[in-house]
Amino acid sequence: MTTYNAAFFGLFENVFKLLKQEYGEERALELFSELMTTGLSKSYGNDFKKGDLGEFERMVGERDKMVGLKVEFIRNSANELVYQFHDDPFPNLKGLVDPQKLDRCYMAFKIRYILGEEWRYRTTKHLWSGDQYTEHQIYKVK
Repeated sequence: MTTYNAAFFGLFENVFKLLKQEYGEERALELFSELMTTGLSKSYGNDFKKGDLGEFERMVGERDKMVGLKVEFIRNSANELVYQFHDDPFPNLKGLVDPQKLDRCYMAFKIRYILGEEWRYRTTKHLWSGDQYTEHQIYKVK
């Protein structure tokens, strides 16, 4: 049984499909990123300590739980965190867009907004590739 909020994420899937149909993939990804930025910035607010991995875990974890996603955080060090998605929020976009490009629409914003410009991420596993979960390794550039 699916645990994530399929109706909520289905709306975003449909928006992306419409944008891609009307404007092409590149512009659809740009607009989808703007949509994610607008929604997530309102959700996260401004009352947090920027650059703190604990704040990232708390804020992102609370929001993901609120929308029904099962996620896990694994702290490797003070400058590295693993963020795992055990649910696929956008399963109906598989095959329609590169997963790294789609994930960048929200991951780049989360990293920049909560942690800052000196933080990066790389995707090491993905549900769309047959992995058990999607995994993003978040790290501070030294």
